[in-house]
Amino acid sequence: MSRFLKASAAVLALCSAGTAHAQSDDAPWQEDLTAFLDVLHAEHDNPYFHTPRDEFEAAVAAYRAALPGMDRAERITGFARIIALVGDGHTWMPMHRLPFEGLPAGPGFSSLPVRFELFDDGLYVVGAGDAHSDLLGAQVSAFGSVPVDQAIADALQLLPTDATNFAREFVAEWLMQFELLQALGLAGERAELRFADGRSVELQPLAPDAQYNWVFSMDGGPAGQADWQTATDTAPFWLGTFDPAYRIVELDGATDLQFTEIRDWDGRGFAELAQAAVAQAEARDNPALIIDLRRCLGGDGSRNEGFIAALAESEAINREGRLMILTGRSTHSAAVMLVSALEQRTQAVFLGQGTADRPNHYGETNIFVTPNSLLPVIHASEYYQTSFEGDERRFRAPDIAIPYTFADYAAGTDAVLAAAINAINGD
Repeated sequence: MSRFLKASAAVLALCSAGTAHAQSDDAPWQEDLTAFLDVLHAEHDNPYFHTPRDEFEAAVAAYRAALPGMDRAERITGFARIIALVGDGHTWMPMHRLPFEGLPAGPGFSSLPVRFELFDDGLYVVGAGDAHSDLLGAQVSAFGSVPVDQAIADALQLLPTDATNFAREFVAEWLMQFELLQALGLAGERAELRFADGRSVELQPLAPDAQYNWVFSMDGGPAGQADWQTATDTAPFWLGTFDPAYRIVELDGATDLQFTEIRDWDGRGFAELAQAAVAQAEARDNPALIIDLRRCLGGDGSRNEGFIAALAESEAINREGRLMILTGRSTHSAAVMLVSALEQRTQAVFLGQGTADRPNHYGETNIFVTPNSLLPVIHASEYYQTSFEGDERRFRAPDIAIPYTFADYAAGTDAVLAAAINAINGD
């Protein structure tokens, strides 16, 4: 599936009109909701596939009725909750600035001075500056008086409610937004965090212009903060940096191919990338190939066919126990389309965590900007059946499930990659 931005000339003109902040009147917010619903109904193939229409419309009516008594943050989170009811992983309201030029900043909320990550065993502090470095590795137990599981559940309502793995991937970043926490009743004048070790701390938010790389980094700090530290001394292999957005590495037991986007690069097409990885793997005494999709948020799905062909046609690789596919909560969009094709046309074994989306899902990354509050909203427009008709799985579950734990992250251990190599070696 191609990823593109669709913004009308009218929206671009409105971005310069400057009606972005709190309204004393709820009419502009009513207009924004109406404008979004018009776009949703005109462009989404089926906005009620997840939430029945009567339930969706009841939620819209309740939000409209409550708008006059809400502050700005409550209006934004309420709007996000409506959008999340559509359900698919391509229809949601970002709580951070999107990494695309020409778009307004969005909610403009202030971030906390610590970075969270949601692991299978809890919510942990994985990044902080010197002032809060003593919190690194601490497990959050509550936001004020609200237990952490309830806080996570409340924030998850603002993210796609059908694409549950996708939502769990980003909910930690949502819980870093101070005004969002206030709107959900999880913070007062300050954000009080309580930890499993009995400690508690009150945090003041950073300045609104402090920007985290929330899409492509899970533990990095705000841009330009030199004293930022993480809860691991050595990042696990799969979280390492590489440029361009792919790498082919020879490991003990297999060739490893990892990429973060499905696309053609200067001098190398996506199909050629697969051909190169297959050639390296076939040259080994015991050919084996690992393809790591855990950080692949999607790209151009039309490029998948040539990639798949290179794998399917390799007699040395496309056989039992020689092709391993690593997936996780960020395996999204066109990457899920690739997973479906691998499932159907190869003998691959899948390891890790479930994918972000359904094999058959609603996609395309369209962006609508609300005319008054200037909030970018992502929404799907096309239905992609990449699996068999009637496949209702909410994600492609791994054949070998490996927990995503804080202990592995802190130790710099890549448990999923280790399991793949063990499977190749017959251990």
